[in-house]
Amino acid sequence: MKRRNRHGLLLSAVILLAAAGLFALLVATRPRTHAVPVEEKAWPVSAMEIHPGRWPRTLELYGRVDALSRTKITSPLAAEVVSVAVQEGQAVAAGALLATLDDRDFRLEVARRQAELEQAQAAIDEENSRHRGDLEALPGERRLLSLAQAEVDRLRGLMKKNLASRSKLDNARQTLARQAIAVARIEESVRTHESKLRELRARLAQRQAALDKARLQLQRTRLTAPYAGRVIRVQAAEGQRVNPGTVLLELYADSSMVLRAVVPEPQVALLREMVAQGREVTARGRLDGRSVEARLLRLTATTNDAGGVEALFRLDGRSRWPQLGRVFELQVELPPVEGVVPIPWEALYGNDQVYLIDSKSRLHGVKVERAGQLRRQGRDRLLVRLPEGIGGRLLTTQLPNAVEGLLVKVVRRD
Repeated sequence: MKRRNRHGLLLSAVILLAAAGLFALLVATRPRTHAVPVEEKAWPVSAMEIHPGRWPRTLELYGRVDALSRTKITSPLAAEVVSVAVQEGQAVAAGALLATLDDRDFRLEVARRQAELEQAQAAIDEENSRHRGDLEALPGERRLLSLAQAEVDRLRGLMKKNLASRSKLDNARQTLARQAIAVARIEESVRTHESKLRELRARLAQRQAALDKARLQLQRTRLTAPYAGRVIRVQAAEGQRVNPGTVLLELYADSSMVLRAVVPEPQVALLREMVAQGREVTARGRLDGRSVEARLLRLTATTNDAGGVEALFRLDGRSRWPQLGRVFELQVELPPVEGVVPIPWEALYGNDQVYLIDSKSRLHGVKVERAGQLRRQGRDRLLVRLPEGIGGRLLTTQLPNAVEGLLVKVVRRD
């Protein structure tokens, strides 16, 4: 029994020793690990050298085509539209026929007023003829009045001598009275001739004015273009009955075409100064694939909600005018500015920050002042003014994780 116990203990000891030796062997033969150093990632970026200088500025504006002179052609009469001679979008010359109204009633009115005028002229001719007759008859009538007076005086003397009857004297007196009345009538007619003539001439003028008005109404049945322009829209059709004031069509004047653009508030003072100095403000743009040029006419007297002021530009004579309301981009040339750097828009972070790359290829943020825009070789550049004394390399890549001290690697130079 005791011998079994010793064999069991001996076997247990052997197993433990074997397990311990196996563990020691595994520990001794295990693979060795080496610490790997962690390297900071350098972000590939593009950069440019900072060289402040004198650069021209470009002001980008979005304008639309407008017309300062627009006219709504309305019907001056109550009549029927006989014909419409133009269509929407059609170019018309000054005085060109636009539409025709029924003129039959107005032709009859002209004929009636013409007859009234001739009647008034005949009355003047009749008055002048009567006046000439009065002037010719008056001396003879006065001689007859003198003879009648002499006959009365003679019979009155004979009556005193009882050589004449009273009936003869009475007859002579009646003849004298009638002749006196005839002379007075002629003299009154001669005396009032001028006033009657003025009245008749006034009536003639009234008849002439009525005739002129009737002719004017007749002319108004033909509606013509007040200036050279283009038809915007036509609102009347043949056979339509219209009243005075009914809009028939609308057109605008070619000479009043402008480009209307809003100038941002920061640049308003600069443009006003240029205009006050008599400098010509020019702008360039593209329309239908062609380059166009324009010049500033003036700034308007009102501002918009954002504080900007509308500017009116006129295209040069070589440019073809587009349709009203069309929108396109203009680049206005502004005076050059000193001490600025043109940078791509990708280099700007926020509204006024850029990143410089130091000698250790790390980023450092710098605040800048925006001085304008510049278009070079079809690309837009932002003109900025950096703090004095700052130079070196400028980050031109837009990094979403750009922070102070970020490590970068310049792989391209702009």
